Amino acid sequence: MSERLRDALDWDGVKTLLAIVEHESFRQAAADLGRSVNTVRSTIERLEDQLGFRLFYREVNGARLTPEGRRLLASARQVEQSVSDLCRVAKTSSDTMSGEVQLAVTEGIGTFWLVPQLVDFLADTGRDMQVNLRCALRSVDVLRMEADISVQLIEPTSPDLIKKRIGYVHLSPFAGRSYSERHGLPNSLAELADHRVIEQEMDQFAGYGLDKIFTPEIAKKMVPLRTNFASAHYWSIAKGAGLGFLPNYAMAIGGDLVPVPLDLKFRVPIWLAIHPQVIKTSRHRAIVDWLVDCFSTERFPWFGEAFLTPTEINGLIGASGEMKTYFQGFTPRLIAGSSA
Repeated sequence: MSERLRDALDWDGVKTLLAIVEHESFRQAAADLGRSVNTVRSTIERLEDQLGFRLFYREVNGARLTPEGRRLLASARQVEQSVSDLCRVAKTSSDTMSGEVQLAVTEGIGTFWLVPQLVDFLADTGRDMQVNLRCALRSVDVLRMEADISVQLIEPTSPDLIKKRIGYVHLSPFAGRSYSERHGLPNSLAELADHRVIEQEMDQFAGYGLDKIFTPEIAKKMVPLRTNFASAHYWSIAKGAGLGFLPNYAMAIGGDLVPVPLDLKFRVPIWLAIHPQVIKTSRHRAIVDWLVDCFSTERFPWFGEAFLTPTEINGLIGASGEMKTYFQGFTPRLIAGSSA
């Protein structure tokens, strides 16, 4: 590589190349990078012009590396590792509470559970810390510095990460009250086949397996709506679109929900993944301690190994001064004097 070409290349082009390779698609890479498809295409075209050869075949089913692109891929990944190393050095250069912390968390837990506590945490820690909260639809790669710390539902597999199981999410079936009043609730699996079911599908939770409980044909008829977004899933059920699985504390969030009387439940572990370098700073240790406390089974027993029914959880929340206003604001209250 000539010195002029070396100086012209930038990390943005390499990062874009790697995103397209990962997703095998310009469009999906653009979504992952938070850019437009045209920007991604322009970045790759600029990189191809600098290198003097084509990197991808654009095909109907996606993007495929050319032979020259495949030869470049190993070098691109080495560049990525070098940039990650630079980031780690920068992040751990100062052991203070001042600076940024990149925290990734699954969207439902982030929106409904952690944000209310994060408000109080930031108020207590002062104004020097900046938390970059990413409510992700997939598990991020902490080793590649996509985040410093991750709360996820899939166990981290890399031996180079610090990992800790900090609790469990227990999922059980709920319906919106309006759905219950119109269609009733199933009392058996046989009756469930006659109801509408709202499924949630994402990398960290792959649906309910209805095709294994029933036949694929029956399962297809049962599901009028699928979503990969936890908040959309929650409100679809609360507004009466159908039955669906939600965390067993879902009634406390504010939607008008009723438990479905079926002995069906899932238990999903919650994992904390931490990069071993960033944990050396005070602000990252403070975030880790705070996250562990957010899922403390002493304070919030529904995150323990044992399943608690929604009714038991409502009783615990109602008796807790700390929790009485926790979810306040998720559902709007009518202004005094206004009509319903």
